[in-house]
Amino acid sequence: MVDRGLLYREWKQNQVVILLSIVFLVLANPLSIVNTYLSYQGCLDHQYTQYCNFIVNYKSNLMDINWMPGVILAVCLLGMERSKGTMDFILSLPYNRSQIFQTKFWLGGFVIVVSQLIGFLFAWLLILVYNPEHVYFFEHSSVGVIVISFMAYSLVMAAGALTGNAFAQLLTALSAGILPYLILALPLTNLEIVFDFHIYEIFSSMESYYGLENALMYLFPLVYVSNDWLTNSKYILFIPAAMSILFYLIGYISFKKHPSERNGYFFLWKRLDRPVQILVIIFGILGFGLFGYSAGHSIIGYIFGMIIGAVVGFFVSYFSIFKKTKV
Repeated sequence: MVDRGLLYREWKQNQVVILLSIVFLVLANPLSIVNTYLSYQGCLDHQYTQYCNFIVNYKSNLMDINWMPGVILAVCLLGMERSKGTMDFILSLPYNRSQIFQTKFWLGGFVIVVSQLIGFLFAWLLILVYNPEHVYFFEHSSVGVIVISFMAYSLVMAAGALTGNAFAQLLTALSAGILPYLILALPLTNLEIVFDFHIYEIFSSMESYYGLENALMYLFPLVYVSNDWLTNSKYILFIPAAMSILFYLIGYISFKKHPSERNGYFFLWKRLDRPVQILVIIFGILGFGLFGYSAGHSIIGYIFGMIIGAVVGFFVSYFSIFKKTKV
């Protein structure tokens, strides 16, 4: 599983990033409460104190960007190793691929989860000390942010196991974050333009349409960057938890099976190059077609946008996927 020798190597290699991530994740939750308390004290210093309320509301706090350290850690643990060419050295050590990936993955996972649990404890103690009038979404938000930040970390780690450089890792993770939209919503919106209809007309009522739309929205990993999930069902968090497991399995299998000699290329598995290029061109055609249509609400603009999208999609995919970066 996790090897102590590899663990020490990863710690020495990424010590600064790990320590900064720990500090940020431990302090983000408590600082959100301290910030609210200082704002309340500042309000009391003014004349109209009857309007001052000490309320801790986790729908708006400093924890909205807790997913960022996980992304940075994943890039440092895999993407930067590929870009700098040091991954070849690690693979030459007397460890199998499974040990290398497990050590890297669970080191970052431990930092993300344990640091935020410590921050949760500090925040709970501050709430006992400050004794605010009301506290909204404390447990739900604290647990949810841990789950979502771990999901983001797992997603970027999976992307790093598939790709040959840091740029490709981030771009693949971002694309996967909006992939449900690209597969479902983008083609449907284009069909609405071509056949002149609205998708909600298929449903018996607007309520059922918006209900399905809201349900499908939470299949997008990128949606969880916003904190709108706080006001909906607490069971929504099972979705990013399941995504985390899925991304972990994808990363683990990819790291074990894919070659390492394609460092610098976009994908380590050469067979992915052509299918992904075709998808990029298709998404470019559909996306630019929508943009062209929205500019003038005309079919001519729609067709012109599709032509531009095809050209842009081809060149972007060609130079990013088939051209090797220096390592």
